[in-house]
Amino acid sequence: MDYIQQLNLGTTAELMLTILVVFVLTQAVKQTKIPNQYMPWLSMIVGVLVGLLSVLVTADHNYLSGAVMGLLVGGFTSGLFDGFKGFQIKEGDKK
Repeated sequence: MDYIQQLNLGTTAELMLTILVVFVLTQAVKQTKIPNQYMPWLSMIVGVLVGLLSVLVTADHNYLSGAVMGLLVGGFTSGLFDGFKGFQIKEGDKK
């Protein structure tokens, strides 16, 4: 998460709020029947929304930075690698 602070995408309060809410919402959605291959993408969408919400709550005015911060937090929270791994075609499945 140091990358986000080095890029000056948000304050520490915005970052902590975003991490907490995105993690909790992602874990809640994992309990549903949504396939795991979509979880990283859903987490990034939730991250963008929560990043924008954190900008509103902290009375900041930099919405683009909040959205990018949320996107990165969502990707880090869910494991962005899993999103690409879920769409790989197995060698035996090719026709």
